[in-house]
Amino acid sequence: MLPPRVEAVIRRIEADHTSGAAHIASMGLEAIEALVLDRGPKLDPLLLREAARRIPEAQATNAALYNVVRIFAQLVAEGQDPPDVVKHLRKEIETARDKVARSFLKIAPEGGSVVTLTNSANVLACLRLLRRRGRLDRAYVMESRPLNEGRLLAGTLAEAGIPVTLVPDAAGPGLMAHATFVLTGADSVLRDGAIVNKMGTYAVALAAADHRRPAYVACETFKFDARHDSVSWPGSPAMDPSQVWDDAPKNIDVENRYFEVVPARLVTMVATERGCYAPDTIRTMLAQARVQG
Repeated sequence: MLPPRVEAVIRRIEADHTSGAAHIASMGLEAIEALVLDRGPKLDPLLLREAARRIPEAQATNAALYNVVRIFAQLVAEGQDPPDVVKHLRKEIETARDKVARSFLKIAPEGGSVVTLTNSANVLACLRLLRRRGRLDRAYVMESRPLNEGRLLAGTLAEAGIPVTLVPDAAGPGLMAHATFVLTGADSVLRDGAIVNKMGTYAVALAAADHRRPAYVACETFKFDARHDSVSWPGSPAMDPSQVWDDAPKNIDVENRYFEVVPARLVTMVATERGCYAPDTIRTMLAQARVQG
């Protein structure tokens, strides 16, 4: 049994369905910090293994959470000081976003409009930087039902002085007839180069391909998932159906899932804090990581 403070953070992670993957990874570090504060820097190996299992299980499809906790456990097992490891990992998370934006600047179109969805901190950083450089005219943001995180992103973009239009999810793909590019975040990047992101990403990426527009992804490399490909990924868990239809008739089944897989063939490039990679390069990188792991 983990200490109560750690269990409390795990419950918060389980209940959080609106924060981005990087924020959830930070919460994983918060759980680790609670463990270190409760038990001291010399962690019992059995307790460490239990924490390394339980914390990622709070959001089993979140590669960032899994990787951050796994790296912590590995470095501590190798003899590094737990508080120092937490400090280092937190700094990596906090500084990655600006690096992702600078990487994206190197491949982004020179101007025009973007279609995006949900509330990705990496997308926000990229679009802010593009606007400051005079390379973004307007952002179209899909609502991202059922939780409508797109509204949050639209509000933040407006506060940053970026012309923004909020649209229903179904309208997003049609915008690619005149928009310049798609930019999304990713909850995970799978070992075959596919990405996992909010429902609606697949449709707008298909539309981008149909109109010969690039579909870019902005995310940190700690979201790269060498465990799964498009086939083995366990799938998005079923969520509360009342979020879709709160008084649905009993003879109608309502399905509510937040995430979907977008095939690698629809992804143009992935901008990370370490540079920009095509899906083929990611496949090679994660194949090597899997062998080494």
